Amino acid sequence: MIITLDPGHGQFGNPGVLPGYYEGTRVFMLAYELKRQLERFEDVRVFVTREKLGDDPSLAFRGRYAGEKESTLFISLHTNAASNKAAHGVSVFRSVKRPESEELGRLLGEAVVGVMKKHTEITYLRGVMTRTQSGSGGALEDYYGVIRNSVKYGCVKYSYIIEHGFHTNETECAYMFEDGSLQAVAAAEAETIGAYFGLKLREDPDRGYTEYTVEKGDTLIGIARKFGTTYKVLAEYNGIEDPDLIRTGQIIKIPSSVQISVGDTVRIKEDKDTYYPGGRKFPSWVHDYDYAVKGGPVYRNGDRCVLLGEKINRRTGRHGSSIDSWCSISYVGKVYAEKK
Repeated sequence: MIITLDPGHGQFGNPGVLPGYYEGTRVFMLAYELKRQLERFEDVRVFVTREKLGDDPSLAFRGRYAGEKESTLFISLHTNAASNKAAHGVSVFRSVKRPESEELGRLLGEAVVGVMKKHTEITYLRGVMTRTQSGSGGALEDYYGVIRNSVKYGCVKYSYIIEHGFHTNETECAYMFEDGSLQAVAAAEAETIGAYFGLKLREDPDRGYTEYTVEKGDTLIGIARKFGTTYKVLAEYNGIEDPDLIRTGQIIKIPSSVQISVGDTVRIKEDKDTYYPGGRKFPSWVHDYDYAVKGGPVYRNGDRCVLLGEKINRRTGRHGSSIDSWCSISYVGKVYAEKK
């Protein structure tokens, strides 16, 4: 599958309401993060219309480039603008020539909103729309040059402009100004595209996890049981805030070698008032029965715990450094896994 991404404008195109924000720069970064995410799938090749940050090709070139590459999917990436600074939300434009692309456009819009709204609390899907004009002989054609030319010059079946919030809205501009936000948005879009087209992830034995695609009727508890772990572990590992809300087609990452039982200590943090990194004075809430000599087992309520001379990496499930080093890492509290 061939995909072309078009980061809109040029490097300093369209400043936002926050100093230093330029639409052309932020969507350029988004495009290359999305390219990286998409190329994790087998048999996917991704082209980008701007090879360098300073590039600013014509609208005709951008669309034609996608067509000439024989792309199945073309996405022009943008953030929106309005004279009303209160305007907000995600908009998706599709080609009037491609009514069958409505569904994927909606799914992409919903995916972006799902990520952004958790942080902005205001973002919503303004709609999947077309904008048209009269062409030669009065025929109806796409208004936006990138969409019009992508369809005209190739076999592009899915052609979109996605407006990722408004850079004239301070809240949405602030969100898109964070690199972590671009990574989250790209991941949501890539996951949606992968699920829609049934793409398979490339094999990567060193990544520390496998991936499971949610099927109709699946629950997080049920998926956890299949892989010998708990729903809390999967929720934390995948950043799922509500374990009851998973959707068909969603990709769930399953940490490798995670077999957590009742009483397993998976993380601990020092109390800054009573502990200093490298020291041996622990907070009062840490009790003797929570620890054992390195290499020895600990039992709690009859259940064997992890070796407490080591830490357990919460993403990979692998044993790591000593308890002293672990206590100098910033994380909150003691957590005991629930019973499977």
